[in-house]
Amino acid sequence: MRLLEYRDFRVSPTPEAFLVKPIRKMYNSDRSKSKETFMQQLSYLYFMVDPRSPYIEIPDESDRIGEISKQEGLSSSFKPSQDLKDAMAIYERLTTTSSKRLLEATRLAAEALKEELEQSKTLLAERTDKGARVTKPNDIIAVMERLLKVIPQLQDLEKKVDSEIRETTRARGTENTLFEDGL
Repeated sequence: MRLLEYRDFRVSPTPEAFLVKPIRKMYNSDRSKSKETFMQQLSYLYFMVDPRSPYIEIPDESDRIGEISKQEGLSSSFKPSQDLKDAMAIYERLTTTSSKRLLEATRLAAEALKEELEQSKTLLAERTDKGARVTKPNDIIAVMERLLKVIPQLQDLEKKVDSEIRETTRARGTENTLFEDGL
């Protein structure tokens, strides 16, 4: 289900988004004409939770929050409201697919391989009492080869998740609304 669209460097709600109670409450609570607070909250939601977000690859949530706040110009006093937290939980649940779960697991595996590779620099310097390397260069090459196999698979999976989100819930060429899906 598509609730948000990201186009021309702007996040905007789809008509279905207003069927989600926390999003509707955030919209109604912003009394300004420009709805700037509401739009800021939607951007935060998108950047924190959407699988297509450029920040989603930051595995640590507190690091992701910091990076989003810094790069997207959120004030240092910005704190997600309870409605925003609820909207994020619903959005994440509605956009979670088997492909997305596989993508998250693949990203974690790639992160583990990256960390192993970063440690190899230190490990190559380690020596035994007789001066032999503790870690062999071939071990590092093996990690690199595994990583090179993971990268294209990760990219393909990202494309499939993006395509799956775009396809949303189509039946016979028409897009179903929230109520047509029986949700």
